[in-house]
Amino acid sequence: MKSTISRRFAIIAGTLATFGTIEAVAQSGSTPCGLLTAAQVSSAVGATVGNGEPIATTGCTWSWGRATATLSLSDASKWDQMKAPLPGMTRSSVSGLGDDAFSSTMGTGKQLVVLSVKKGPTAYRFKVYGVDNPSDQLSIEKTLAADVLTTLSAH
Repeated sequence: MKSTISRRFAIIAGTLATFGTIEAVAQSGSTPCGLLTAAQVSSAVGATVGNGEPIATTGCTWSWGRATATLSLSDASKWDQMKAPLPGMTRSSVSGLGDDAFSSTMGTGKQLVVLSVKKGPTAYRFKVYGVDNPSDQLSIEKTLAADVLTTLSAH
């Protein structure tokens, strides 16, 4: 019974999140894969990547070796919820990107750092997997965010 309720909650939450992210993509004026070129991602990660592969309609992923970088868009009206503290996660403010930005660090041994940037009505979330050093993850994510913001200002 409990797992059925959990599954239903996950489905409802996912459905609501999808509606918000579809609106965010429309407001951004571009597809997620159109916000970064393979050359920009290659430069940021220090390795050759191919063209981005769409993740549904709200994200994009680029791969090299065993590592990947992803960009996901969502509705920035939920920004305060995104910034809310969660157990096992450290949030840190990041200056100089968009209207507001923060990083989230999860895990104790092998950590994952996620960069979230708000620009206008859209929230952009950057994740790098397969790069062990959290400092390197965040550095790559900041570079990708700056490139996306430059692309947006050119439109």
